Amino acid sequence: MRGGWKTAMRVFDDRMLTALEGQMGENIEGIMIKRGWQYFKNGYVQSAKETTSDILTGIVQGTELYAVVIDAEQFRYSKCTCPYGDYCKHMVAVYFYYVAFREGEEAAEASYFRLLGLAPASKLAKPEKKEESGQLALFEVGVGNPGPSGSPEEWFSWMETEYGESFRKCRHSLHALQPVLSALKGTSREWEKPMQRLHWLASIAFTLEQAERAILTVDSFSRYYHEMSFLRMAEPWLEHGFSLLSELEPLEMGEAELHWAEALTDRAKHRAMIAERQLFDWPMLYLAYCEVMSLRRDWFDRELAALLAAAERKEPQNDDSFLHAAAGMFYFLDGDDDAAIAQFSQSAFERTQKLIYPCVAQRMEAGKWEAAKQWMAYLFERVHAARNARNIGPFMTLCRRADEDRPQEEIWASYMIGLLPYSFGDLSEHWLNVKRYEDWADLQMLVGAKMEELDAAALREVAKQSPESLLPIYHQSIEANIATRNRQGYRIAVKQLKKLEKLYKGLKDAERWDLYVASIMGKYQRLRALQEELWKGKIGV
Repeated sequence: MRGGWKTAMRVFDDRMLTALEGQMGENIEGIMIKRGWQYFKNGYVQSAKETTSDILTGIVQGTELYAVVIDAEQFRYSKCTCPYGDYCKHMVAVYFYYVAFREGEEAAEASYFRLLGLAPASKLAKPEKKEESGQLALFEVGVGNPGPSGSPEEWFSWMETEYGESFRKCRHSLHALQPVLSALKGTSREWEKPMQRLHWLASIAFTLEQAERAILTVDSFSRYYHEMSFLRMAEPWLEHGFSLLSELEPLEMGEAELHWAEALTDRAKHRAMIAERQLFDWPMLYLAYCEVMSLRRDWFDRELAALLAAAERKEPQNDDSFLHAAAGMFYFLDGDDDAAIAQFSQSAFERTQKLIYPCVAQRMEAGKWEAAKQWMAYLFERVHAARNARNIGPFMTLCRRADEDRPQEEIWASYMIGLLPYSFGDLSEHWLNVKRYEDWADLQMLVGAKMEELDAAALREVAKQSPESLLPIYHQSIEANIATRNRQGYRIAVKQLKKLEKLYKGLKDAERWDLYVASIMGKYQRLRALQEELWKGKIGV
């Protein structure tokens, strides 16, 4: 083999390596995998070097020397200088070269078989004789996999038989599941695209279920840290799953495809109905399926009826909150906002609010303001009952947007004011954005803000656009600083008096300024320290 192993540097971590295999399997055609493997085996890779924690570079001898850059984090940025113009065999060869360096040639071979959905003959119960070339004969993974004509039930049964214990290898991370996912996807690499998408969705679902079983083996003390690790590892799997979902075309599906899609939706629903805490957001995944499948009216009606019936039964093992929320989403998709709100009102708001906010935003975008008002009234009642600085953010965002689009309706401002003091930051920013400077000033006075605490940029803007709005804030702030009864407070008050003087003179109202200063000096004539600071600042002199 040309090129030495020492040219590579160990920078990639295990997570990045397993993620890279997944990217290879999802983005590169089977024929390129095979050609890249031959390039690797024939020693055409001359060097490989990791430049960062997620970038692998290499030089491959093809018709001429080609430079390869593989981005494991953002695979679409991977490139090669060869004229092919897409993901090519040179990239694959560099990948196998690196795997062989890290884990040995057997690991590279295993990755090759997984990417193609194949297994070496040595792993089968009755291996065939080796080919004359000396290479291992290749067979489909697992004797008797159901193949393209297999039903989803048969495939999930086969997956469980072949890989059902894979979760036991996930002691500290989900790295052991990436090869499983790659192998499962490889079994349908040559299928027609519509069926391949569904099979890959099934492969992702099975892998996520393995991860759920893995987290149950973790002790409660370290569960939080394992959850963070597991979720990071599974993030690209979920992203790919949602991407595949967006490509489904329910109205164009034949009988077999429709059966697969319904089976996958049912499987996600079964997980979503589990009341116990789980690693992944199965309700969100189920509803993503439903949004796609809702294009078929017959399926939509059947599924909604099933959700309502399940909610009526109130079985202890089911998550009734999810069932009502899911039914609410169905009614929302159908345009029945009253029924949707009625269903959501029977769910746990702290868990389902993330579903509701996008619904309200959609109604606003569509200009359906009467429906939006219904939703906002429902939301305000729930948010106000348990308001705090953390949970009002999305609601405030909707209020601000509505107030910008429909400023003539005071209801939006009343909601924001009703959430004070927790809404102070958002509301203060909003009044500035919509140039309601007097309201902004009233808000600062309401919470007792001092001038020295206010944002300098905000003060400059208000002073330029509506200087008279600042007068009462200055008055209140000066009184508050004098009330501290210490020299530092007096000095701050004098500084603010000097700024206030400029403000009055800018408004050409020197008479009011003189009256105000006289009142301050008379009111606090017994505070000798204050009188000294006023004299030093040349106030009233």
